[in-house]
Amino acid sequence: MFVIKADGKREIFRPQKIISSLARIGVDESTARSFAEDIKGVHIRELRSDDIFRRITELLYQYNPVFAGKYNLRRAIMQMGPTGYPFEKYIAALLGSYGYQTKTNQMVWGACVQYEIDVVVERDGETYVVECKYHNTPGARCDLKVALYVWARFLDIKEKWERGPGNRQEFYNGWLVTNTRCTSEAIRFAECKGMKLTSWGYPQHESLEKLIEQKALYPMNVFPFLNNGWLYARLAEHGLYLLRDIVSYTTIDLAKKTGAQQKDISLLQKYARGLCGNNE
Repeated sequence: MFVIKADGKREIFRPQKIISSLARIGVDESTARSFAEDIKGVHIRELRSDDIFRRITELLYQYNPVFAGKYNLRRAIMQMGPTGYPFEKYIAALLGSYGYQTKTNQMVWGACVQYEIDVVVERDGETYVVECKYHNTPGARCDLKVALYVWARFLDIKEKWERGPGNRQEFYNGWLVTNTRCTSEAIRFAECKGMKLTSWGYPQHESLEKLIEQKALYPMNVFPFLNNGWLYARLAEHGLYLLRDIVSYTTIDLAKKTGAQQKDISLLQKYARGLCGNNE
């Protein structure tokens, strides 16, 4: 059996990849193996990776909906769009949970031109210019051109305040945050320049998914079987981007805020409690 990946490439189906991905989110080995066998038992020559994902999600939902939410994390972020605006707000909320003071969509002068900065964050006296690069295409990569672009913006802004007077705020560094993986060249450049970089899978202990999982900072749309784009948009209008934020509200209050039915809100809150627990 072959798997057709999102980028069109074909590879031999390897059950261990499913087992490993499920083990990473906490599914026990015997259950993970049974799910892999379910896929392996489909007697056709080729399967698309999307078909495998949907089937595993269905099985996880039947097994425990919380694991379905964890498994869907990467795709949920990719489905925040179509623009990068919700992703920027989500990143601001995520970094805020790590003690950063955050401001979005700030206009900042460089030595040459003025820039609209996605997020400006400050902690421990250090202020960062954060550029959020959002991709909604599976298989996309954040490449060297993006890293060069973010670094050039930061240097222009840095030059402005070094000349003084100008910007009131001194910026410590540039910071690139993306929901996809970065190319090896982009990572090499960031490491060489000392530019802060947060992507899927990098850096090892502070990658985007690690930052999310460590404090259960899951996005509002993480449960694919509750994929109500209208409801998530209404929650975002009230500044609710993190799933855990809805737990502190009453069902009635959220229903009034969003205009959604109480049963839909109640179900979302139930799964939010299961996934986010008491993480702080």
